[in-house]
Amino acid sequence: MALLLAAAGCANFQSLAPGMPEQQVKARVGAPSETWKSPGGGEVWEYPLGPSGRQTYMVALGSDRTVVEVRQVLSEEYFSRIRVGMSREDVRRLLGRPAEIATFPRRNEDIWTWRYLAQATPMLFHVTFDGTSQAVKTTQRLEEIMYMDDSD
Repeated sequence: MALLLAAAGCANFQSLAPGMPEQQVKARVGAPSETWKSPGGGEVWEYPLGPSGRQTYMVALGSDRTVVEVRQVLSEEYFSRIRVGMSREDVRRLLGRPAEIATFPRRNEDIWTWRYLAQATPMLFHVTFDGTSQAVKTTQRLEEIMYMDDSD
């Protein structure tokens, strides 16, 4: 059932096409979780799939309120754009809401984590922010290890 729902969610985003009016987008995929203003009067709508989802779609609308572009941003293409010194807002606008945020006061760092798939392998992408400057300090990609609880 979960696989069927996941496939249906992807199909909805794949059915969005350039030139589609915003009302049709909302009818197909619902309201965005976040809306970002773009230069020139457009917007980018954020759609993270699930609290621990491995896909986040960004739907770019032009000033005419029609779709310009639809992109799935939890991918190497977008992770490679993260640079040391970038702001939290820049990272958030590029990748969407992280699945997890961890704060380490003694190290004066926050780590944001996104789950994604790399060739069907569950992965984690971490961005470490300096607590003082609030800017990107490092990034890291790790394979996600699933632990089984055999206490049942």
